[in-house]
Amino acid sequence: MRLNAYVLAGDPAWIPESIGSYYGLVDRIVVSYDRQGRSWSGAPLSVEDSLARIRAADPDGKVVMLPGDYADADRFTMRLETEQRQASLDAASEGADWVIQLDTDEIVPTPSVFANLIARAHDRAAEALHYPARVLYNRTADGVFLEQCRRLWGWQAAYPGPVAVRAGTTLSFARQAATAPLYRVDLAPWNTDPAHPRWARVHAVVQPRDAVLHMSWVRTEAQMAEKAIVSGHASSRDWTRELRTWRRRARHPLRTTLAAPFTRDPVQRFRMTRLPEYADVEP
Repeated sequence: MRLNAYVLAGDPAWIPESIGSYYGLVDRIVVSYDRQGRSWSGAPLSVEDSLARIRAADPDGKVVMLPGDYADADRFTMRLETEQRQASLDAASEGADWVIQLDTDEIVPTPSVFANLIARAHDRAAEALHYPARVLYNRTADGVFLEQCRRLWGWQAAYPGPVAVRAGTTLSFARQAATAPLYRVDLAPWNTDPAHPRWARVHAVVQPRDAVLHMSWVRTEAQMAEKAIVSGHASSRDWTRELRTWRRRARHPLRTTLAAPFTRDPVQRFRMTRLPEYADVEP
């Protein structure tokens, strides 16, 4: 089975770790970016830095550049994102059976397990793979990560969208493929994602060590400030408050962790996690 991938270039923070984690699985990586270096809303984006890091992470020449025009302040940013992803997926589908669609802040810690689950989804006639992510929120000064968790600090999966789809899939919203039959992998035989109903079917289980690491909030102060401007969700958040809370939680990880059983919002519960291989990596 032949795998390709696509990425959207503009977020340089974890590019080497992300692309490097699945580089050996794919034949081609289509890199989509706005030729003017702008975000969907029109704000300046770190495209050149991203492209430089992508080139440095491509020793075998697998990368194919796909520039386009995706900035339009008058249109809904998520619709622009969907259009950019669809163009990227269409290009990456050429000559492939499946296409990996991981963002550049998502890391595959166990590529062999990930590839095996794509193959299993293929054999089960599924068209999209829901594979669990562990959401890392911040990192303390001594290298401990805060990770989203369940009320009593259990493992919690997240699914920003299918991380792999059959070539030729039509996306409905961002990474989502509304009509594609899913093969769903979780961290337990039952659902551990608060965004899914309790009875959501689980087809396969992986260990937490095999889940995708979503490093979206593990950044420097400068990168977080940029995220507040260019994120597709920028207009839906109070970023001044979000950044203040983000800093406070990193300064007081134990207090943050002890609050989990009393926190109603399931995405605001955190546990402390050690990931030695990333504790000293500067995004």
